[in-house]
Amino acid sequence: MKITATTKEEFSVQFRNYLNQDKSRNLCNIVYKWKVENNIPRMKGESNILYIGQTKRSLYDRYSDKRSFNIELTYFEQFYKYAIQEYGSLFIEILAVDDVKLEEHRELDHYRSMHFEYPPLNRAIPRMQKNNN
Repeated sequence: MKITATTKEEFSVQFRNYLNQDKSRNLCNIVYKWKVENNIPRMKGESNILYIGQTKRSLYDRYSDKRSFNIELTYFEQFYKYAIQEYGSLFIEILAVDDVKLEEHRELDHYRSMHFEYPPLNRAIPRMQKNNN
């Protein structure tokens, strides 16, 4: 299922439908990637990945509470609407994994090594190494 919304209301309906799919409800311990259909230019190369995240819960449980859902509605207004217009439908890839933190780290590290930066909506900032002098 793809999200093609042009309004906040359409996004709300389409995202709720997305979350109600069996895969979104039943898979736990996941790494998930918000993606668009077409690639976005990056510092090096291109990618269709907007965000990489993880949860020990299901995608449904991750986003179904009011606060998390409302954050995504705000993201629609600020980012997703433009991304859909410029790069095509929005969708979420779900990967079932054993160790969510390790796999998320691997996915982010791989992305960074490929593009010299993190996905556009990841707010992860590398920690500075402590100098032991």
